Amino acid sequence: MTVSHRQLQAFVAVAQTRSFGAAAGKIGLSQPALSLAVKSLEERLGGPLIDRSSRNCELTAEGASFLPVAARLIDDWDAAVEDAQSLFAMQRGRVSVAALPSIAAGHLAAILTAYLERHPRIDVEIFDVTAGRVVELVRDRRADFGISTPPPDGRGIAFEPLLSERYMAVHAPDHPIAELEAVPARLLEAYPFIALSRSSSVRRGFDEATKDSALRLRPLVEVEQLSTAATLVLRNGGVTAVPESCLPLMHVHGLRAAPLHSPEIRRQIGLLTAVGRPLPVATQALLGTVRAAMLRAASSASGKRQRD
Repeated sequence: MTVSHRQLQAFVAVAQTRSFGAAAGKIGLSQPALSLAVKSLEERLGGPLIDRSSRNCELTAEGASFLPVAARLIDDWDAAVEDAQSLFAMQRGRVSVAALPSIAAGHLAAILTAYLERHPRIDVEIFDVTAGRVVELVRDRRADFGISTPPPDGRGIAFEPLLSERYMAVHAPDHPIAELEAVPARLLEAYPFIALSRSSSVRRGFDEATKDSALRLRPLVEVEQLSTAATLVLRNGGVTAVPESCLPLMHVHGLRAAPLHSPEIRRQIGLLTAVGRPLPVATQALLGTVRAAMLRAASSASGKRQRD
């Protein structure tokens, strides 16, 4: 038989009040129930804690020695309960998310602003990394969930598609194609093309979507960072092709964009979670917010395309 919180509470109340009746009223038990709780505790420990022959319920030597221990156990118990309650109430907690840099700077940045306004005591850690690292971080449980393209190796990872985004032709405001509402993909061959590195999900998605087309691009230069690509596009009269979620990074540099067609090039973005891993309440709340916001974005983009 284990010692219960109620037994400890009953003993400490009697020790503090020196009265079974007062102790029962203090913790909301009937006097018989309180007496039984103390007796059960004494039986579990192996001897009396309270001298019942005394009019003032004096503690035995063992009871006096055990009292500070019992009081500390109750405090630790209550603190643990309050700590768990604060987690469920989202008064504190920590969430870690792994996301593609374009998603982290675009969709996720806007979502986090609203989330943290509602839950200011939740700490959020963002890993803005390549698609391969997103999978690694989720699989290793260093990130609670990821936002990325479908993983090539889905072992242990669940992927939930949320949106399909178009690739856009990005160019300077005074570029010859600036007047086009949509850009034929073949037109990219006529201008210096700034490409992302072959290790990036942006480049892999573009190459995969165009591998069966007649499109033949020879990049002027390949770069790792979107900001570097934007600078080179601006300074060299060139163009690049990136998904819609990358556009905020392009607009910072004053660049413009129009959707590509013939072929239309797209990539899929979704949520990555570790199979069989329960998520804390704070993480579930952020994941749900991300899901709802990105599904709304997908619906809005679909409606716009239909109107166009």
